[in-house]
Amino acid sequence: MTRSIHRIAASALFALAAGAFLPAHAASNDADLAGQVQSALSSKLGSDAKDLTVTADNGSITLHGWAQGPQEEAKARYVASTVPGVANAYSAVRTFSSDINE
Repeated sequence: MTRSIHRIAASALFALAAGAFLPAHAASNDADLAGQVQSALSSKLGSDAKDLTVTADNGSITLHGWAQGPQEEAKARYVASTVPGVANAYSAVRTFSSDINE
């Protein structure tokens, strides 16, 4: 009986200690993760992020919306991938150009 208690106590201590190595701002659910990615995009990209939205599903995020071009889309995907808790960063972003052909 005491062996079982010792094993349970050891497992609990291990779980508590392992928690210290998790990122401090890791998201606890999909809504939190999407919000953290959206904040990172706004802070790093400024107005370039105004037409982007984020969805999350079990650590995988998908960017939606519009970007000025492929470089802005790639930059947004990179910023999203650096947020703690993001396992995969996908993009469904469409790009457009401000070039006007007359």
